[in-house]
Amino acid sequence: MKRNSIGFVIIMATFSVLGILLIQFLFLKNSYDLNEKQFHELTNSALRSVASQINEYNSKIHGHSIKHGDANPVDQISNNYYVVNVNDVIDPNILGHLLNVEFKKRNLNLPFEYGIYDCDSKKMVQGNNLGANSKTGKKKSIKNNDTLSCSMEELMYENHVRKEDKKSKVCNLPTCEKYTYYFGVHFPDRSQFYNSRLIAWYFMTGILFFVVLFFGYALYIIIKQQQLSEIQKNFINNLTHEFKTPIASIDLAAKVLSNPKIAEQPERLGEYVKIVGQQNKRLSAHVEKLLQMATIEKTKLHLNLERIELKSFIEDSVREFRNSQNGNAYSIQLVSNVENAVISADKLHFSNLIFNILDNAIKYCSVDPDINIRLDEIKNRYIISFDDNGIGIPKDYRKKIFNRFYRVPTGNVHDVKGFGLGLDYVQKIAQRHGWRIKVTENSRKGSTFIVEIKKSAK
Repeated sequence: MKRNSIGFVIIMATFSVLGILLIQFLFLKNSYDLNEKQFHELTNSALRSVASQINEYNSKIHGHSIKHGDANPVDQISNNYYVVNVNDVIDPNILGHLLNVEFKKRNLNLPFEYGIYDCDSKKMVQGNNLGANSKTGKKKSIKNNDTLSCSMEELMYENHVRKEDKKSKVCNLPTCEKYTYYFGVHFPDRSQFYNSRLIAWYFMTGILFFVVLFFGYALYIIIKQQQLSEIQKNFINNLTHEFKTPIASIDLAAKVLSNPKIAEQPERLGEYVKIVGQQNKRLSAHVEKLLQMATIEKTKLHLNLERIELKSFIEDSVREFRNSQNGNAYSIQLVSNVENAVISADKLHFSNLIFNILDNAIKYCSVDPDINIRLDEIKNRYIISFDDNGIGIPKDYRKKIFNRFYRVPTGNVHDVKGFGLGLDYVQKIAQRHGWRIKVTENSRKGSTFIVEIKKSAK
């Protein structure tokens, strides 16, 4: 699939998911608002019925006849607090029982607390924590002769109970200045009411959330596959070019050498023989890199660990590297601040690690390469630093250069050929040995590759 097509699919899919999320949010909000309205209607209905029954009870027991000026005695102070104007004596036992009964009729099965206004202390008293689904409405209730209303019939014993009530029966419910004889009902937690009615919407939202996560993961896989496809495409192009060039050179040299008259021109003969040797060496180097990656990708790479002395091993590796560079102009110096640094490592892979770092330092250098290798000891680690004077690596690309096939972008300039395999191999070999490798910028604007090696147990 082309890049433009993938981008179009991603954009359309993203808008589709956002649209679905918006619709789901609107449905959920409307459902919540509807349940909010239903809760207030049921609560108002229950409290109006309680106020009416209290007035009927007082009319029968005390002979009171109360007329309300307002058609609706219920006043909603906040989303979860209501006050009810009774304008008469309020018996806490009767009130608690009626509240439980009326709430239960309307399936308002959630905790609540209520209080009765004391016009003498100007506070809410008789605060009880009840539940509409409790078995009794007398939980923490007070006897009938303990009521704190301000009616004339209660003045005879009001002074007797006032001190006790102020000490133990005052609650923290807000008062209302509009009324004198009223009670308040507070719902500390209304989540039970909403959860029971919105559970289907919560379930659908959970499924949608899972679908969105899956969609995001699918987009991530698509983008990664697109990037991998681009990388592999570039790799194949580089591979084709890198193999095609030496093969074409060898083929041309072979045709010239097959001419019998070439023997009459020894200088020309030697030149073409040299070309065949160089191109064969170049082709062998490419094959070696591919074989290295094929080896490192095995599920179990067997490391033939041997005890080696770091300084002498690095010197030998540098010497072998010099011999493989066909006399190219460059400088490599080794400075060691460690004596008898012995570690356990696979000689072949460790040598290849050094070769790849040195090869990169020479390839990516616009002047005569100058490489400084430094061996130090810090605490329980040996530090090998490869400092070059190359073109450097921008900070944004320093972590990516260890990814397979990755090469630092250079626009349309491709003056340095390669597969993007060398540093991936270097990192994997370091990881298999339990080492760490990183790259930083040095004072010469080049790159410094640092290999940290744990000391071997003696």
